[in-house]
This record gives sequence, C-alpha cells and structure tokens, in this order.
Amino acid sequence: MSRKAIHTEQHFLIFPATLPAIFPLHCRLNEQECTMATPRKRSALRPKRKTATGLTIREITSLKHGVEYTAFLVQGWSEDGKRQRRQFKTDAEAKRFVSEKQVALLNNVPIHTVATRLTPEQINQAESAFSRLAGRATLDDAISHFLAKAAPPEKAVELRPAIRDFLIAKEREGLRAQSLRQLDSTLSRFRDHAETKGIKNVHDCDAATVENFLRSLRAKGGVERATAKTWNNYRADLSSFFSWSRDLRRRWILANPCEGVTKIKLDGTGEPARLSIWKTARLMRDAETRHEGKLARYFALALFAGIRPGPEGELYKLAKHPERDRLIDLKRGIITIPPEVSKTRQKRQIVIRPALRAWLEATGPEILPTNSDRFLKEMRKRHGLTHDVLRHSFISFHVAAFRSVGDAALEAGNSEGVIKKHYLNLASVTQGNAFWRIAPKGHRIAKPVPIVETLALRIA
Repeated sequence: MSRKAIHTEQHFLIFPATLPAIFPLHCRLNEQECTMATPRKRSALRPKRKTATGLTIREITSLKHGVEYTAFLVQGWSEDGKRQRRQFKTDAEAKRFVSEKQVALLNNVPIHTVATRLTPEQINQAESAFSRLAGRATLDDAISHFLAKAAPPEKAVELRPAIRDFLIAKEREGLRAQSLRQLDSTLSRFRDHAETKGIKNVHDCDAATVENFLRSLRAKGGVERATAKTWNNYRADLSSFFSWSRDLRRRWILANPCEGVTKIKLDGTGEPARLSIWKTARLMRDAETRHEGKLARYFALALFAGIRPGPEGELYKLAKHPERDRLIDLKRGIITIPPEVSKTRQKRQIVIRPALRAWLEATGPEILPTNSDRFLKEMRKRHGLTHDVLRHSFISFHVAAFRSVGDAALEAGNSEGVIKKHYLNLASVTQGNAFWRIAPKGHRIAKPVPIVETLALRIA
C-alpha cells in the first residue's frame, strides 16, 4: 500500500502505514479505505498470591491511551458485609497493606497509619516493647528505669585509674593496711592479666575474663593450681571491686561479672592448724631464753590471749598503742581490744588467766622490741609456725578446757557459728587443761578455772 495520506473527518492527515503504531487498532484497508475500531482497555493477569488470612495479591497490567500500566490488586476481605479490594502502584505497598490488614483481621484491632521518622524495624521493636510491658508500665517509665539502673556507661573508664580510686576509697573507709595490700595485690594481678588479653576498660570485663584469671592462679610452687580457698578469696576481692564500680554513683560497668563465676564450695573437712602441747611448751621455753626473752611477751599474748598476730595485725597495733599499759590491765585481769585495734572494728575483752598473768609479770612491757621483725622471722622458721596457728591454738584449747563456745567467741572476736564449726572438740579436756598450765620457769599453775567463775571473782 502506498504512503498516501488518508483524510479523516477531523481533517487530520494519517498515513495508513503508521496507524498500528499510533493506535492499538484493528485496521483493515480495502480499496484505500481504513476502518478503525474504537480503542479498548485490556489487562494481563498474573497468578494470585494468597496469604494465611485469605488476602490475595495479584499483579495486573493495563493499557490505557497507548501506555502500559502495572498495578497490584489486593482483595479478599469484607467490611460492613461488602467485599473489598484495593489497588497499589508497587508490590511493596501492597505487601505492607496486607501485613497491616492481616494483623487487624487477626486481632480485630484497627491499624493506625501515621507519619513517623521511625524505620519499620524500630516500629516493630516499639510494638514488641508495649506487648512485653503488658500495661504494667509506660514505655517512658521503662526507659527511665533502664537509663537509671541498667544502661551501659556513657564513658569508658580504664582499669588502672579505677583500681586506684577503689583503693583510695577503701582506705578512707578505714580498711586495714593488710587488707588494702591484699586488695592491691589481687587487683594488680587481675589488671595485668586483663591487659594481656587486650582488655583495658572496666566495662569490657566479663565473667569469662574473671574465670580465666582465677584459673591462671598457681600455688607457691608455681606448678599446681591454687587451692579452692585461694580461688574464693581472689573472687571475693574482685567482686568487691566490681560491685563498687557498678554503684549508681559511678556506673562504670553494667553488672558484676563475678556473679557469673562459681564460688567453689569447700568440703568443710579441713581443720585449723594448732600446736601440740609439747610444741607449745617448747616454743614458750625458747621465747623465754632466746634473745634475752624479749619475745616472750609477744608469744604469750598471741597464744594465751588469742590476739591476732602478723604484720599490722591486732598485736602489732596493740604494741604501738599509746595507752597500751592501760589496755593490758593486770589489776582487773582484763585485756581490752579497742575498735581501732580490733580487726572487726568492735571492742572486746579478754580474761587474763593465771598462765597469761605469769608470763606478763615475768616479762618487760615491750611487746615488739628492737629488731623484732628479724627475731620473729627466725622464731617462726625455727618452730615451723604458719599464719594464725597461735590464735587457732588459743581458741582450740579454750573450748577444750572451759567447754563454752560462747565465751570463746566473745574473747576471740568470732561468731559462735565459726567457733562451733571449726574448733569444737578439736582438742581434749586433758589437752586443754595442760595448755593453760604452761608457765615460765619457777611458776606452778593450778587447774584452769572456767571463765564464768573467773569473771565472778573479778567483779567481786
């Protein structure tokens, strides 16, 4: 067919060859005539995607004015008894509508559409939060509580300055110098261990960090693992530090990591080490004769009064106390341990029994003479004295001779539970009586008198 133009009733010039491209027409040319059909809309359907609530999404394609349109039709629900359907430009919009409508249909709760800066994930988190609160508190209340009690620290605090501040605080509280040294040793070792693992800040420490450190501890030989008691002691020191660090005034760490570390349960079968009667007598005889007897008073107070020995212990503080002679009152027969001397910060009194009186009267007033550190080290090595063995001996023979857990607890500054658990029946009555008759040369001590009778005599 030629490219001759065809005149239409509207006086437009149309070339027949271009008609199919301009109109979606059914064209038929017959003897230079063109019969044109009216354009009509047609849709291409895709398979339905059905959801759990019966809603369907169908992609549809339409031609309108020569342009192809794609839309997404959602249908399958009713409102006021009438079937409903909605059309969306994009698949994402259709899916979002279906998701919201499903929730509304399942819960019979209307979905509110609002303009918000929140992302879909944040919106989901908010809905989950309201669901978990279940009306017990508002979201603002929950957030305020979290920020006040459980939020991570706003700034990181390194272990070194934190440990330093902790020790300063404990010193201000009046913690004993010996306890401070122990805390410093424990925390310094933990800090060094943590730094080798790349951990420098307090809030980076977790239960695994603490447990790995405790497992690295070794006994004095450096080969065998530390005892269960050592594990518990180090764990207690670390727990004290982390509890202080998580205090609301600091909030350097969210939680105490030691709470996630097991405290080893001791079997309770271990008995406190005590001296035998023979070793006690030999020790006091040696103290009486060696170094001009200058250490006899020290060992007498440790053995027959149960005053805690050791560097910076009760006996050391008593020796340096300006009112030492008043506190050791031979006239009244009472030794007073004031709060500033006592380990427990509580005043207590100890009865001066005949054996102790004999030793105090036979020695000079000085408890720690010149060069006492060197003398004591020599004596401890010579007699194989372990830590607190003198005090353990006092309590054991006290209970054995006088048969009173309560009286022993009062004088030793322990609880009755501790005395009963560790010292009851640790020695026999015969051994107890023999202990309280150990005296300097030339002294003979009568059979020990129970504390109740002794106190009655002092009061009278």
